[in-house]
Formats: sequence, structure tokens, C-alpha cells
Amino acid sequence: MTNNPDIEKIGLNSIQFITGIFNFTKINGLIHLLEIIIKVGKYFPVIIILLASMKLLMAANDLLTNSITFAILNSIFALGDFIFLVQLYQRHKVHPYEYSSDYKRIGRIPLVGIRT
Repeated sequence: MTNNPDIEKIGLNSIQFITGIFNFTKINGLIHLLEIIIKVGKYFPVIIILLASMKLLMAANDLLTNSITFAILNSIFALGDFIFLVQLYQRHKVHPYEYSSDYKRIGRIPLVGIRT
């Protein structure tokens, strides 16, 4: 094309840069990872309830097998999970805006009551 090797070197590097950005296998992997994160986030409260109840069952089992230390430890962990779940539910319940199904903001929800 041109006799200047610097210009050809710049063109080659820009092509490599573009193919490096548009690596579709990495983009597909990122999309798959985001789908997994969305699914886990959707069922996150259920996962927390299951883990907390499992810890309570482990605490009861530890009490029956005379392992008081592990029973107390598992009870504290289960209590922490239930507290986290309550805080998560309260945060989800208090939301200042109302959204439609396509995530567009409809309006502000009054938190205390309707004032005239």
C-alpha cells in the first residue's frame, strides 16, 4: 500500500485492537455470567431462608449430640441470617419511586401519606 512502514504498523495494531475488543467468546461468557447473577439475585431471599434454616437444623443437631459450643455458634449464624433477611425485606419494601414493567419511572410514592 504505502512505502512508509510506520503507517502499516499503525494499521495492523488498530486491527488487532479492534479484534481484541470484539472478542465474542468473552462477550458471550460475560452475558452468561450476568444471566447467572440475575437468577441468583432473583432467588436471593429464598437462598438466605434455606441457609438460615439449615443452620438452625445444624444447631439442633449439635444440641442433641452434646456439642454446645457449635450449637451456640450455628444459632448465632442463623440469627444473623434472619436479621439480614429482615433488613433486606425492609429495604425492598421502602422504595421511593413506582416503576412500570419496562422499568420507566411512573411517579413518586408518598412514604408517610397523601398530603393536600
